[in-house]
Amino acid sequence: MRQSCARRLPFAAIVLLASLLVARTVGAAGTAALVNGSFEETSGGLPAGWSLDAAVKAKGEVRVVDHPSGGRALLLLPNARNGGDKPLGVGQLLDATAFRGKQITVQAVLAADGGAEAVVGVHVLGASGGSPYVHLVQGDSNGTLIEQHKTLDVPTSAENLVVFAIVTSGTGRAWFKSIALAPSVPPGTAASSAASPGAAVPATTERADIRVDVARVIRPVPPALFGTNVEWIWNGQGLWSDKLGMLDPDALRQVRELGPTVIRFPGGVFSDAYHWRDGLGPQDKRPTTDHYPKGPRSTHHFGNPELVAVAQTTGSELLLTVNAGSGTAEEAAEWVKFMNHGPGGMRVTRWEVGNELYMKGDLSGGQMSAERYASTYLAFASAMRAVDPTIRVGAIGGLNQGAYHFIDDARWSEKLLKAAAGQIDFLAVHDAYAPVVIGIGAGTDPRSVYRAMLAAPLQIEQNLRALSELLARYEMPGRPIGIAVTEWGPLFHVMPDSPWVDHVKTMGSALFVASTMNVFLRNPRVEMTNFFKLTDAGFMGWIGRRDGRWEPTPAGIVFSEYRHQLAGNVVQAEVDGPVRPSAAVGVVAAFERVPQVDAVAVAEGDNVKVIVTNKSDSNNVETRVSLAGIKSYAGAEISIISADSFDANTGTELPQIPGLNWARQIDLGRFSKGGPQDIHRTTKRLAATGTTVMLVLPPISVTTLVVSGVRR
Repeated sequence: MRQSCARRLPFAAIVLLASLLVARTVGAAGTAALVNGSFEETSGGLPAGWSLDAAVKAKGEVRVVDHPSGGRALLLLPNARNGGDKPLGVGQLLDATAFRGKQITVQAVLAADGGAEAVVGVHVLGASGGSPYVHLVQGDSNGTLIEQHKTLDVPTSAENLVVFAIVTSGTGRAWFKSIALAPSVPPGTAASSAASPGAAVPATTERADIRVDVARVIRPVPPALFGTNVEWIWNGQGLWSDKLGMLDPDALRQVRELGPTVIRFPGGVFSDAYHWRDGLGPQDKRPTTDHYPKGPRSTHHFGNPELVAVAQTTGSELLLTVNAGSGTAEEAAEWVKFMNHGPGGMRVTRWEVGNELYMKGDLSGGQMSAERYASTYLAFASAMRAVDPTIRVGAIGGLNQGAYHFIDDARWSEKLLKAAAGQIDFLAVHDAYAPVVIGIGAGTDPRSVYRAMLAAPLQIEQNLRALSELLARYEMPGRPIGIAVTEWGPLFHVMPDSPWVDHVKTMGSALFVASTMNVFLRNPRVEMTNFFKLTDAGFMGWIGRRDGRWEPTPAGIVFSEYRHQLAGNVVQAEVDGPVRPSAAVGVVAAFERVPQVDAVAVAEGDNVKVIVTNKSDSNNVETRVSLAGIKSYAGAEISIISADSFDANTGTELPQIPGLNWARQIDLGRFSKGGPQDIHRTTKRLAATGTTVMLVLPPISVTTLVVSGVRR
């Protein structure tokens, strides 16, 4: 085995190198703390606060650039002259006063490729009785950033600390994403006790094993699993442009790229106050009506013709929710007739009777008992099927779960199924919103809120499993009842004065989207899901506005990855990896063991695709993916979507409306700085090695692995 160049380099030479690097610009005393450890600031093209000795300039190049995985990094490019006692690198000299008599942790995130070796070193100078030091050495990692840390005991007599980043090879590249010095945390002390709210804990590297069994098929991927919601209000929440007098072409472009397969219309809650004929005829002749009784008002510029145009332009099917709150069975049947048999319609195979009529104080004003709803449903379904007996009709229901108590009558679904199971094709549920922090205190740790949201998929999976068992007890032989999650998504709050209301647009929310999609894919009874919602003049759109244009949020970006990558059969994927407890927050219960790594796998032809989520905001996870049921594969490629903080976002903006004041939002470090650069995309090809693939999952990431040329 090749001995490390850093280990072969004499200690005296390392100290000489480091001191020369810093002496000319820092002076004998040095600074009190490490400067610009994340290399985001530059001066004259070099990292600000770091020194480069003139003697090593001929040995290569020093740059500050964007790393392929995102974020700024120091890049060292050595040439054939590099090596010897003074290799290419930069350094700082620190005053050791604040470190004396303490144990510190030296942390670094670094990478190398092309045979290079990256080294971070910290040496103690001026101490009596010896000169302690630590080296963090990273060999060729194919460019993948790896976190390392070691502890260093600083003597009470220490005068200075020398910190340096060097490359010891004559070829390749060395990357340094961050270098930090921090007091070591005593055993048994909470890592977050000395941190400010929202601060990430020091990074470490954990390990996970994922076993994918291509031969164990769970079920085909339902195309309708990738649906969305569009509301009729506010010009279809911006899909129609009054200024252009047409559907917004920029919005349509984004919708096509997002790729929803089913569009639910005209609500949520607005469904049970909506009369579909208001959306017909010339736009200048259409009425202006309440969104809900005594609520805001909109003109029906986005109605049936515009909805059909969006669906046809984007290749989507429709799910229509008929008005069971203030409408009639005859009105619903006429809509079926118009859409499926009349001019100007398009065939709709899925219909839903009502929205959330089980909820106490439903805004539509149509709340009713389970018994009354069962009777209403039977009348509506009968009238609608008389027009077209081939349609699938869904009833509304679900099961409450802990603090997630949205259904006023806990026995709603049981009563409905007893009365109408033989006429229900699917049950429409809204059991997958999280974390819903209405009522939490302002002092709640932001990271605990995100961790609770990322635990919520466990709660959703339990709820869907219990609901599946209930449906199995009541469904008729030969007539199974499916589950359609017709509204779901990240949801923090609904009021503008909440400091959480706009956090639906963050990368932390996108991790929830990924993990919840995995739950849906694994449950054989879930046949359709519709995220809430496509666009929004407020805060819930997965496509939002930035600088006058439509842009996807991280939730939309991750959803699109699932939509365009996953087809074929869902196959078994078992994960053995790190777990972490989460506290009860909002509607999410406490969990003792929340998997930090989640995965779903599909097989299609000679390809196997695995999407893996790392929910940790601090830890890399080295992951071995084992492929059972195959003999070999020809190659593999990975695509990583990641961010540096839970609250990273693409910079979509809340609307500025006179009289509407949005609260200042919780900021973990990136929220107010959001922009496209905050969501990182990385792709890389991997060599074939037997029937395993090795991955390094960065924190806060969704990684897609595509294994091609599979032989079974």
